[in-house]
Amino acid sequence: MATINISLPTTMYQDAKAILRVRGYASISELIRQALRDVLYPKITENGFTPAFEKKVLQAEKEANAGNVVKWNGKGSFPDFVLKNSPQSHDKSRIHRPILSKRKKTV
Repeated sequence: MATINISLPTTMYQDAKAILRVRGYASISELIRQALRDVLYPKITENGFTPAFEKKVLQAEKEANAGNVVKWNGKGSFPDFVLKNSPQSHDKSRIHRPILSKRKKTV
């Protein structure tokens, strides 16, 4: 592991020390490493997921807590069960268009 020295304004150092307690960091070094991860790897959430996957996990949790769960009885193939019982997408941004058959080329 490489070691670096940095200079911080006094108020920034005091604010960082205060965040240690709030966020549960073990040291200023750990806080700075996390800040660098956030800058260097912005596509990973605090829980270590991509934002899209985390959104799906949180949505699934809400649906499970609301009782919207279909349990697999162990009969048949699990992939078939998942495909048969997969919920409809809640993503309103998707545009659904009918599939058009290929037109015959006129010569």
